Amino acid sequence: MTIEGNSIWSKATYKDTKGPIDQATTLPPEVYKSQEWYEKEIETIFMKSWLVATREEEIPNPGDYVRLDIIGEPLIILRDQAGTIRALSASCRHRGSELVSGKGNCRLLVCPYHAWSYSLTGELKAAPSMEDAKDFDKSDYSLPSIRAETWAGFVFINFDKDAKPLLESLGGLPKRFESYKMENMKVTKKWENTFKANWKVWVENSREGYHVRTVHRESLDTYYPGAKVKKFLAEGVPSVYEINTSDNENGLYVPRDATLPFVEGLSEQDAACTHFVVHYPHLLLNLPPDRITFHQYFPEGPEWTRIVTWCCFPESTIELENFERDAEEKYYPPMELFIAEDKGICELVQRGIGGRMAERGRFCPTEEKTVHEFASYVVDHVLGDEDKPASADERNISEKMEFQS
Repeated sequence: MTIEGNSIWSKATYKDTKGPIDQATTLPPEVYKSQEWYEKEIETIFMKSWLVATREEEIPNPGDYVRLDIIGEPLIILRDQAGTIRALSASCRHRGSELVSGKGNCRLLVCPYHAWSYSLTGELKAAPSMEDAKDFDKSDYSLPSIRAETWAGFVFINFDKDAKPLLESLGGLPKRFESYKMENMKVTKKWENTFKANWKVWVENSREGYHVRTVHRESLDTYYPGAKVKKFLAEGVPSVYEINTSDNENGLYVPRDATLPFVEGLSEQDAACTHFVVHYPHLLLNLPPDRITFHQYFPEGPEWTRIVTWCCFPESTIELENFERDAEEKYYPPMELFIAEDKGICELVQRGIGGRMAERGRFCPTEEKTVHEFASYVVDHVLGDEDKPASADERNISEKMEFQS
């Protein structure tokens, strides 16, 4: 596959993409459609990174488990009898049957096919009628496992045994957002959506506020009539995490007639803003001052993505007498609307770049800094970057949020 004489596998193809933003071109349409490119992204990005699996509260007790499919791999996330969180393969070592489905609690993982049974740490404990199998040793048939670590109530997994620890990979995020006390928040609602668009289209959409005035026009007119659209403030560490910040109205999360309290102990700035955070490649974390909403996005082929959206409030807020009523009437409906708006525009983008005449575009220098950086992140991981420094200094763009009509 070639682009203007260059292969999508040639670094020369991306020279302009990785240049200064005021001169840079967007990624070629082919990388949003190519099966080969997609498979390389899975190998070099998702198989090498910390990915959000669930929240700790989903498996609070020994024996609790959830079954998840992550980048094509069937996994069981569970808490063993010692209280340790583990991530095990959900494929039986006999003939490969899925061991469990959904969520639940058990003392052993028992295959529904031939009743091979495994401990919660993955050891094969029973294999009926295998006495006549020569040189069969149950200790050779444990369930494969991968790394599982936690931060702020999130359970992350990593397929790469050599990856650096989770907290190290998070960079400055734990310190920056420790005042939100996310570990004390509980899930109150979940949504799942599958849309016909490449995973990168969703991430790019999340990295800028340039689209708010058009894509979220209905949300603004319905819930924030007369609101002035503002430029987002960007900060972070390229290729590690990015934070895009706007005031609460443009964040589209805090109702004008808010009745639920803000998190105690936030700074004056955090109380006035909503932060849109990406921890590459897999966690989109939205932080208004009263709760967290986060998206897991699971690539399911070059042109399909599954999104799971979680809404979490502080326990003290959930205990309020008016919580369920107000959440259902004031807080969830705007979220459902702008998720639908984002889904719709992402599918339009994928359809638009699907034709033979689709070509590369340009970045808006004042609105798409983090979109530009994300493009470099993808290219650097898929093709490698010999010139990349050993460590990246934190970047804090010296621009104020500006009011724009």
